[in-house]
Amino acid sequence: MSEARIAVPESAPAGGSSRRRLRDWLAQERVFRLIPFVLVEVVFLFVIIIPFLLMVYISFLKWRANRPFEQAFLSGFGNYEQVLTAPGFWSALGHTFYFAGCAVVLELVIGFVLAMFVSRTVRARGLYITIFLVPMMIVPVVVGYNFTMLYIDSGPINQLLAPFLEPLGIDPRIRWLSDPAAAQWAVILADVWQWTSLTFLIFLSGFSALPKQLINAARVMGATAWQIFWRVELPLLKPAIVIAVVIRSMEALKIFDPVVLLTAGGPGTSTQTIAFYLWEQVWVFNKFSFGAAASILLLIIFATLIFFGIYLLVRQSAAVAQQRAP
Repeated sequence: MSEARIAVPESAPAGGSSRRRLRDWLAQERVFRLIPFVLVEVVFLFVIIIPFLLMVYISFLKWRANRPFEQAFLSGFGNYEQVLTAPGFWSALGHTFYFAGCAVVLELVIGFVLAMFVSRTVRARGLYITIFLVPMMIVPVVVGYNFTMLYIDSGPINQLLAPFLEPLGIDPRIRWLSDPAAAQWAVILADVWQWTSLTFLIFLSGFSALPKQLINAARVMGATAWQIFWRVELPLLKPAIVIAVVIRSMEALKIFDPVVLLTAGGPGTSTQTIAFYLWEQVWVFNKFSFGAAASILLLIIFATLIFFGIYLLVRQSAAVAQQRAP
C-alpha cells in the first residue's frame, strides 16, 4: 500500500515534464516555422494528391458505376484511346473554346469601356460601380432561370427586337433556345451579362492605379486625349488586361451552369460544353473510367494553356517594372 502511494506522486511530475519538453521543442523557432508547412502539406495530401491519384487509377480501369467495384479490371490506355476517338469529346471541346472565346472577348471589351468611363466619372461614381457589380453577385441558378424567361419566343427580348427586325423583313420571333445558332449565343450572352462585372472590376483597379504624374505631364506637353490613352494609359494597363484574360479564360472554359439551365446541351448537341459532356458521361451513363481519363486529358490541355497565360502575365509584369525603373 505504501509503495503504491509513493508511485502516484512520482508519475505526475514525469508526465508534466514530458509535456513541458514537448512544448519547449515546439516553441523552438526552427520547429515553429515548420508547423504551418506541415499542416498545409497534410491538407494538400488528403484533399488533392490522394483524390488525384485515385482518379488516375480509375482512368486505367474498366468500370461503370452501376457495377460493383470488385468487377473492375485494368484496361491500360483503353479509356484514353476511347476518349481521343470519341467524336462527342472533340465536339464538346470545340463548343467550349467557341463559347469561351466569344464570351471573353465581349467581356473584355465591354468591361474595359465601362471601367474607362467610370474612372473618368466624378459624380455618382460609387452608384455606377455598385450597379455594374450586381450581376456578379447573383447566384448562377437565378441568372439561368431569369434568362430562360427572357428567351421564350414571346418574351421581352423578341418584343424589343421586333420594331427593328420587322421593317427589314426578318421574323422577330427568334427561337433562342430551339435554334442551334441562336441557342449558342443565348448561352454566351447570359455568361457575358453575369461576368462582365469581373473584368470591369479588374480594369477599374488598373485605371485607378495609373500614375497621375505621367498623365499630367503628357497633358502639359500638349498630348491629346487619344494620344494619352494610346501612348501612356494602354501600355500601363497591359498587366491588368493579361490578368483579366487569364482569369476569365480559366473560368469560361469551365462553363456549365448556363448550359444546364438554358439548353441542357441542346438542341441536339449544339451547346454541349466539355463540362456538360463529362457530367453526362459520368452521371447519366455511369462511365466513371471514361470520365476519369477525359478529366486527365483536359487537365493536361488546360494546364498548358494556363501556364502559357501565367508566362505572359509574368513577362508583361517584368516589362512594366523595367519601364518604370529609373
